[in-house]
Amino acid sequence: MVRTRLEERIIILAPIGQDAPAMARVLISQGVDAIVCATALDTCRELAVGGAVLLVTEESLELPHISQLLHHLKAQPPWSELPMIVLTRGGESRLARLLDLVAEAAGSITLLERPIGEATLMRSIEVGLRSRRRQYQVRDLLEQETLSQQQLRESEQQYRTLFESIDQGFCTIEVLFDEQQEPVDYRFLLVNPAFAVQTGLRDVVGRHMRDIVPQHEEHWFRIYGNIATTGEPLRFEKEAKALDRHYEIYAWRIGLPSEQKVAVLFNDITQRKASQFRLEQFAEELERKVSERTYELVASQQQLRALATELNLAEQRERTRLAAELHDHLAQMLVLVRLRLGQAKVGPLPHSIQMIKQAEDVVDESLTYTRNLVAELSPPVLHEFGLFVALRWLGEQMRRYHLEVSVRIDTPEELKLPENQAVLVFQSVRELLLNAVKHAGSKKAWIAAASEDGVLSIVVEDRGVGFDPITLSSQKLAAMSSKFGLFSIRQRMEALGGRLELHSKLGEGTKATLVLPIAQLSEQATGISLSYIAPSAHVARAPSSGHCKSVPYRVLVADDHAMVRQGLCLMLDACPDIEVIAEAANGQEALELARRLKPSVVVIDINMPLMNGIEATAQIRTALPDTIVIGMSVNASVDNQEAMRTAGASVLLPKEAAGDQLYGAIQSAMKGLSEHTGPLIRSQETRL
Repeated sequence: MVRTRLEERIIILAPIGQDAPAMARVLISQGVDAIVCATALDTCRELAVGGAVLLVTEESLELPHISQLLHHLKAQPPWSELPMIVLTRGGESRLARLLDLVAEAAGSITLLERPIGEATLMRSIEVGLRSRRRQYQVRDLLEQETLSQQQLRESEQQYRTLFESIDQGFCTIEVLFDEQQEPVDYRFLLVNPAFAVQTGLRDVVGRHMRDIVPQHEEHWFRIYGNIATTGEPLRFEKEAKALDRHYEIYAWRIGLPSEQKVAVLFNDITQRKASQFRLEQFAEELERKVSERTYELVASQQQLRALATELNLAEQRERTRLAAELHDHLAQMLVLVRLRLGQAKVGPLPHSIQMIKQAEDVVDESLTYTRNLVAELSPPVLHEFGLFVALRWLGEQMRRYHLEVSVRIDTPEELKLPENQAVLVFQSVRELLLNAVKHAGSKKAWIAAASEDGVLSIVVEDRGVGFDPITLSSQKLAAMSSKFGLFSIRQRMEALGGRLELHSKLGEGTKATLVLPIAQLSEQATGISLSYIAPSAHVARAPSSGHCKSVPYRVLVADDHAMVRQGLCLMLDACPDIEVIAEAANGQEALELARRLKPSVVVIDINMPLMNGIEATAQIRTALPDTIVIGMSVNASVDNQEAMRTAGASVLLPKEAAGDQLYGAIQSAMKGLSEHTGPLIRSQETRL
């Protein structure tokens, strides 16, 4: 402790006179700081501030309040024994009286008889200063020890608080070795309160781990034994199977190496490990599902490519067939008519009449051929009398291909399919029969239609060569599609909410079943209208030929991909209560057409040139607040959904879900609008 200048000074108590100032001058001249006090009270105050030696005269002991000074001296701390020098005039009786007076108060008294020489005075002062300085050293040591003890107590308290309050388990153990210095057990020396929570073990202090948990794994003893031997701390994670727990541990050696003690701080991470394991399982499951979805996506892409190829090939085949039919038959008959008419011009009248009659016969045959060709392309019986009558007609027509077809219809007379759906089913049945002729080599086939429990089933069966169902795997789907057209049929059925079931075996024929839910046939307006001719983008559409259908909802379709746009129009145009009034190839065209035509619904892609679908939606909703907007996107993420909702769209659908959800979304949105604004005004206007 650094001592101040005041603690080194000499305090002189003497009545006002010549002695006190003279002694002060002597001390100051020797480099000793001194102060003179005239009264006992002044001396007490100065001593309270600090002093090394008290120098008093004999006369001062008779001053008033001297008892207070003596009391002050008695109250010194244990380390303090203030040196006191008394200047006396001599005399034994007087000296005895002085000693009795100050003996109890002053521990160290030096009597100097006057007159006193300067050297004697300085030696006494130096002795007193040395004594006082040693006392200061003792004081400093005592204060330092007191501070250290206080810090130790605080440290112990902090350690105890930490020891008792931490969530982690803590223990100290003594590792026990056998004669070969192999660790075989350990004994618990100290545990904190969290130890029992972390381990489930109680009352373990002083006990051996082998006794507490006999099945405890050997590797624990080896780990702690190595730490006790090498002194190298270790942080690790390990499962304690006998405790059914997993721990995160930090262990280090404590005490002397010979004591073989180890401190262990640990935390039960069983739940974390379980969560980590579940997370890994989720990751594996996610990876598996991603692989499955990727496989399905690749298969879907293959199917789409196969379908596109089949559509192109079907178109080319149909073109080739029609060209051959027209060239080989109709064109030849027209040439024959022209020849007969030419002969009629130059021959005699009887001969001319005969030529004209032959020409009329050829014309009649041409008309019959034309009617048959038109009926084959688009059977009037299907449009006029429905699917089931058309199936009987189809069975009769297949005789042209030397195929005898038996048709059995077990459906209620009131069961009617929408025309566009009936066309798809009819086309599928015809393709199955043609497969029986071309690929199965069958001479007989059966058609059976029946309805039960809300499901319509149409079975087409032959006794041909059949095929191996394995060839229907997705890897060979494209080839099978080209050969049999089964993929196209399956796609049509799925578009109607149904399915195609195939059962075939080599040498035993094929049985194909078209399964359709009757409840959805009248509700889902999914499908393709054969009277549809794809218009150019951003133009109003002409009305479909044939019978007029009630069109309550006028729809504008906007998509920059022509094939997607036309596909949406095909699907929507087949719905009984939807009229597609126009198409747009970008957002700007969609906005202009919407302002001009004021549609009930706008179906719009969000990614388009010139103006994206989000901005176009916002402007359409601002200009036409009663118009419903339904967005579509390949990326129907949460951000895109929120952006479209903010712009005013009713919903954002994934493009791949259009076939299943678009019509329902339009119905739901229009129903919601009707509930909020009253009955919808259902437009019966003719298309522009």
